Amino acid sequence: MSKHIDCLVKSLEYYNSDTRRLVLTPEQPLHFKAGQYLEIILPDKRCPFSIANAPHVSDSIELHIRPTPDSSDSDDIEHLLDTSQEILINAPKGDCYVESAPDKPLILLAASTGITQMKSISEHLQHLGHRKPVYLYWGVLTHQDLYLDSLCRQWQKDNSHFHYEPVISEPETSPDWTGRTGLVGNVALEDFTDLKDVTVYLGGSPGMVYATLDTFVARGMPPENMFSDVFTYAPRTTNG
Repeated sequence: MSKHIDCLVKSLEYYNSDTRRLVLTPEQPLHFKAGQYLEIILPDKRCPFSIANAPHVSDSIELHIRPTPDSSDSDDIEHLLDTSQEILINAPKGDCYVESAPDKPLILLAASTGITQMKSISEHLQHLGHRKPVYLYWGVLTHQDLYLDSLCRQWQKDNSHFHYEPVISEPETSPDWTGRTGLVGNVALEDFTDLKDVTVYLGGSPGMVYATLDTFVARGMPPENMFSDVFTYAPRTTNG
């Protein structure tokens, strides 16, 4: 059950030109599951952010925050970060999480700052000593958005069962990029001929999530094998 928790701002720093790493110290340890999120409470609204650290790190809370153009919610969050040393949260939230090590191969698909949810899951699995295949695909617009690239490559170096693929969707913005390009879900499908026995966790916009669900199901994945918070907060209508 979620609850309101007062937090002190422990640190705030930029990863790149626009994404910031916020570390909070909660007044009491936050007990959550890998992949869950919290809400930052503002006077007239609540704004959700995935928790980036793994559950075994309970004395601090890591968030990655990137401004959204033409969004009043984002403007209010940016103002809060620039002016406040105390932040009120509601946590934990979400039913898209990993609690124990899965038996099936695991595919993690992240778009933009959706990597935060996958970071929590990946580091939790490492903490559990998980040694089954994990495939992380991180899709961004330009290579400059890969602000955790070195960390993801370190996970791959440390664990032969962990596989990392960064994907650029607008390669014209990254002329020196020699990696994979396209939509992150489509790139993942290039690597799998059989999807009947995989588990997929997916973070992205509702449109991206449902399009990816459809393409994976068309390729033979049982729909119940895909998990995303989108399925809860933006359920598909009978017409969609």
